[in-house]
Amino acid sequence: MPKRVWGHRCRKVISVDILNPSSPFRRRSVVGMIGFSALGQWPSRARGRDGSWEVEMPLHWAAGGFSLWFTLASEGEKGRMGKKRIKAVADTGSPFLLVAKCLRKDCESYCAEVGCFEGQGAPSGEADSTEGYASGIVEVAWRKNGTLAFPDATDASVELREMRFGVQGRIIGFGGTGKAVFLGLIRDHMSDIKTSFLEQTPFQYLVVDLREPGRETLRLSEASAFTSKGPRIKLADPRRWGDPVKHYCAGVKTLRVGGEVVLSSNGSSPRKVLAIFDTGTTGVSMTPGLYESYWLMAQSVAQRGVGWSQARQLQVVFDSTSGSDASFAMYMGKHPSYGIGLDLVTPIREMAWAGVGSAESLANYKVPGGIQEKPPFEDVMLLGLGFLVGKCIAIDTKMDELTVIER
Repeated sequence: MPKRVWGHRCRKVISVDILNPSSPFRRRSVVGMIGFSALGQWPSRARGRDGSWEVEMPLHWAAGGFSLWFTLASEGEKGRMGKKRIKAVADTGSPFLLVAKCLRKDCESYCAEVGCFEGQGAPSGEADSTEGYASGIVEVAWRKNGTLAFPDATDASVELREMRFGVQGRIIGFGGTGKAVFLGLIRDHMSDIKTSFLEQTPFQYLVVDLREPGRETLRLSEASAFTSKGPRIKLADPRRWGDPVKHYCAGVKTLRVGGEVVLSSNGSSPRKVLAIFDTGTTGVSMTPGLYESYWLMAQSVAQRGVGWSQARQLQVVFDSTSGSDASFAMYMGKHPSYGIGLDLVTPIREMAWAGVGSAESLANYKVPGGIQEKPPFEDVMLLGLGFLVGKCIAIDTKMDELTVIER
């Protein structure tokens, strides 16, 4: 699509101070209108509606994930907004706004391709931290006073000021995200976790639309996005069980492998599994007990003469508050539009709150105030893109509800 240069318009400036007046980092509130020129490559939109704000942007498939572009500049910086683009994977499984510090030998070409840290913002005064993801460990330095915008926006756009963000340094054991950093879309977390991206914004709702290849989008909204019918899943708050962040998750009603119901360890009832909806995972990841059971069941089904692809097919069913159950099936084989298989099944090596990891890691993991409840599940699984392509999911972070939007 040819580039379109949008003229001198007004952009609403949202200060973090207005959104979080109790923040210890509070500064003088700034809410006003400023002029800007934006260069849109693929039309998205950001608009006010009944006093609320919404921004929609395209997602681009690459290396096993869907990415978007944003820009990050220092407060008050002139002339660079919209020029330095940063590529990030849209990730409903993590909370942070990150930008990468290049530690490679090919930094010039690498940073030209995906965007890198160039000194934006200022040191936050917080200690550097090591953040754990299901796929690896990330070393992060924390900064403040960043100004964020989405360069693919058209018409009136939202600019987010005084943003706190992390500079991603060394990564250990990573895989599956390509070259981009994560843009975390989890809003809420434990008190000892660093500031999330979404909690610094007015956005309470998010819609990930992967129904049509080549037209995938992410929409962030201040007002309810639920105008369409579809199964609604009540989400749980896993912080009660020790999860440091409020993953978008729900208890599984029925889990099937090759059409067979996965039973509990004692074989007396359907296995109790907590599923996390995670757009940062390509296929599906499982805690070790479930991972072992999955492969044993797939082999057992295949021995009865069922084809291997069918034998290892995963189906995850959830109760719905709106009637019929919500069902997610793993896409099998090479996807014709994305060029790779999305049926990747991997074990989770490190998830301290779920009891997975080294003894040292588990011993050092502390939950502020202690764990409230004993987990009512045996296993955890990260439900990734292999289950989400072809679907549109809308997440209400206020009402803790996920809707599968039907056409």
